Formats: sequence, structure tokens, C-alpha cells
Amino acid sequence: MGKPGAAGEARFRWTTPRRAAFDAGVSDLRLVHGFTHFHGLGGVQSLLRVHHAGDAGQGLDSTFCAWFEPAHPGVERVSGMGLNGLSSIATARRRFRERAGPGPDVMVYHNLWGLAFFADLDRAGRRLGILHSDFPGLAHWLPGLRGLLDGVLCVSRPLLELARRTLPELAGERAAWLPYPVARDRTETPQPPPGNRPLVLGFAGRLSFAQKRVDRFPPLLRELRAAGVDFRFEFLGDGPQADWLRRQLASEPQVHFHGRQSGDAYWQVLRGWDAMVFVSDYEGLPIALLEALAVGVVPVFPAIGSGGDDYARGVRPDLVYPAGDVAAAAALLRRLAAAPAAEWAKLRRRATELAGPHLGTGYLETFGRHTRTVAALPRLSRHTFPPVRARPYLWLPFGLLRRVWPGGFWYCPW
Repeated sequence: MGKPGAAGEARFRWTTPRRAAFDAGVSDLRLVHGFTHFHGLGGVQSLLRVHHAGDAGQGLDSTFCAWFEPAHPGVERVSGMGLNGLSSIATARRRFRERAGPGPDVMVYHNLWGLAFFADLDRAGRRLGILHSDFPGLAHWLPGLRGLLDGVLCVSRPLLELARRTLPELAGERAAWLPYPVARDRTETPQPPPGNRPLVLGFAGRLSFAQKRVDRFPPLLRELRAAGVDFRFEFLGDGPQADWLRRQLASEPQVHFHGRQSGDAYWQVLRGWDAMVFVSDYEGLPIALLEALAVGVVPVFPAIGSGGDDYARGVRPDLVYPAGDVAAAAALLRRLAAAPAAEWAKLRRRATELAGPHLGTGYLETFGRHTRTVAALPRLSRHTFPPVRARPYLWLPFGLLRRVWPGGFWYCPW
């Protein structure tokens, strides 16, 4: 394929000599990463940037396609299809067909978005899925994707179990755990226990109602005040409901918004917290949670059956509270505030131990190894398809389809 030129010029190419080299098992595999967005504040976007910077070090020649971003986002090796809420599956298929030449060695579908209606068009040698999140409906929709993948990587053990259960053909080494990365080579010595100072709590991530449920933070803080907890709460990040949350908490002197931070400024805020509090409806495994563990911040997490639950229980079993129950979360935090220094030291030590497997280059190494394994195995995914049948939902705008039949994004049209 050679290196693509200006952004937006990347193409999926497959020459006959390249096919022979691929079948021989060479390591410089040519990949296309596909997802809704490349830019943005989400965890998947941060992982795509990790791949953009590090795939080459694993012998992977990667380009990126952002379904819902402009055709020229201005970043080398990244192109877009310019979809939006008024686009439809029919629109997406047409644009994908227009831009797709002969396929890549491996097409990587992040969160499997688009797999159901792009698989017959991608011309990929192998298809690899990465599950970053256990979103509502996933367990019901996954069986409809049987026969479309050659392998899957999952960022949490519960997601891996779900994939193996619902996609039984991806047995053995075709399905694997992908340890999310923490941008640290080693863990750090955390700050001292609260003692006679306020308990410093925080949330890092996208400030949104969807998934993260930041609308639960105002009632949680009221519960903490009613319980007599001396605390300070800090928000690290941005998102569509950031302004709403600032307005709701404008009269709270113990609340501080750091906005979006990066590099040393991000880690400086994080290492100043005692506990990180999540109030989400669903998660895969939040990267912010792992980053907090690496600097000894104690997780407080809802029982939503995600990878985050397991990490919180690994620090201490009672650090998981009933999902959506802010009173229970406040009671848990009140107990933490009263914990003696020796208990805090134990909690922080356990937190850093759990972060250990996520430090360094483990994520990219696991991804590269698994991708080469899947590429070397016999093809499992289908490569011939019947004609697409004319179905009304294919022409519904995405914004409407998401409301009336979200399963349509996972229903194969042939």
C-alpha cells in the first residue's frame, strides 16, 4: 500500500503479491481501524490515538477511518466519511463502497460499529473486533454477527466471557483479553491518608448524561453533605453536559472543575485524589479508572457487571455499590472517610498492584501479537455474501433509527 499521503487519501489496497506475502505470515500487516470518531474525549478515541502512535512499532501499517468525521480531519493516515445523524445505513454503505478499493490484510472494527453493514464491502483478508464497552443490548445483538469475525479482543474479563458465549466460533486463541494501557512505566507513591483534611473525591472522564450519568452527581453531593462528610469534589474532563453540571453545582464551594487536562497537568490533578467515583449506567473498563489505580486512588464503582466492578472489588469488596443508588454510594464514601491511616495505606497499595499489568507497552504488544495470530489462522469469517435486500430501515436517518430500533445497527441486511 505504501504510506498514504495527505489525510483523506488513505485507501484499502490489496495487490496479488501482497496477498501472497500475507498468506506467508509476514509481520508488516496492513490494517484499517474503523470507528465512529477519531477525535474526541472518549476512551475509544484515546485508544485510537495510541494505535496511531504505536502500531508501527508492532510491525503494523495502520490507517484509520472515522465514520462520522469529515473527509479531511488533518491528521496523517486518518480519513473520514462525513456521516451525521441525518445519514442512513444506505448512505454509509454508498460512501464506504466509494472509498474502498481492494481490502486491507486486517479490518479492525472498534466496538463492532458498522460490522453488520460494512462486512460485505470491506474486502478484508481478516476481520478483527475490539469490544471496549458493554453497552445496553450488546448481549442480545452479538449473536447476529456470527460468521463475520476471525477474532475478537475484549478490554475486560466480563466482555471476554460474553464474546466467547455469544460467538462460540471464536474459541481458543481467537478471543483474548486486551489490557487497557496506562501511560506510566511504573506506579507512583500516593498521597497520605485524609486524616484531618477533607476527603478529596473526583471523577475523570466525559461529562455526559449518556453512559456516564453525570446528572447523578448533584444528588450524590447532597447525600454526602447530609451525612456530614467533609469532602472536596473535583471534575477532570469535558463533555456535552459540562455546562449543565457547572450550573447545577455553581453554589457548591467544595466543587472544582479542572476542565480537560493532558500530560503532567492531568496526572498532577489525579494524584491529589483519595477516591474516584463513578455513577455510570454501563462501562467496559474505564481507562481513567486504571490511571487512578496507578497513583493509588481508591475506586468507588456501581455494580453494573463491567470490568470496573472487578477492579473495585479487587481493592476491597465493599467498594462496589448498587447501580444508581447515590445514597448507598454516599454511605460507602462516609465509611471511607472514617477509615484509619493503616486501612488507607492498604487500599492504596492494593490499587497500585492491580494497575501493574496495564503499565508500559502491554496493550500494543497484546494487540500486535493477537492480530498476527488471527492473520495466520485459517480464515473463519465469510467473504461471499448474498445481495442486500431492500429493507425500509436501511434508509432511516441514524438519529431516528437510534430511537425507534437501535438493533438495526446490528442487523445484517443480506
